[in-house]
Amino acid sequence: MVKTAPVMTTWINLAMVALGGAAGSLARYLLTLAALAIPGGSTMLGTTVSNVIGCAAIGAFAEYVIASEHLSEASQLGIRVGLLGGLTTFSTFAFESVALAESGRWGGSVIYVLANLVLGCLALLIATTMVRGWMS
Repeated sequence: MVKTAPVMTTWINLAMVALGGAAGSLARYLLTLAALAIPGGSTMLGTTVSNVIGCAAIGAFAEYVIASEHLSEASQLGIRVGLLGGLTTFSTFAFESVALAESGRWGGSVIYVLANLVLGCLALLIATTMVRGWMS
């Protein structure tokens, strides 16, 4: 059975998601600029770094919330939906993957997709395991 989210449309929740989203989006933009400043860097590097950091952060945050139960609903939404939702980007990842394939760089597209998926999942698993160990 699919669990539905409770009604959470308070102004505080909306404000926390908006503030977190602004911070996460700004962080992603700055990471992309930093990736472009590296010799040989690209927007794809910025996207990958943002997604991997976001995967690690959401894994760590989820474990922290489970173990501590100290954060309000508004704070959890601000961090999980706002900050980490703004930091990570599936749409840019999908666009860059398809753009590589459409330009005939199928190998690069496959490597890009696999790198994002594997690195993201590994980052999440490592962060989750680390926080679980610290919190126990």
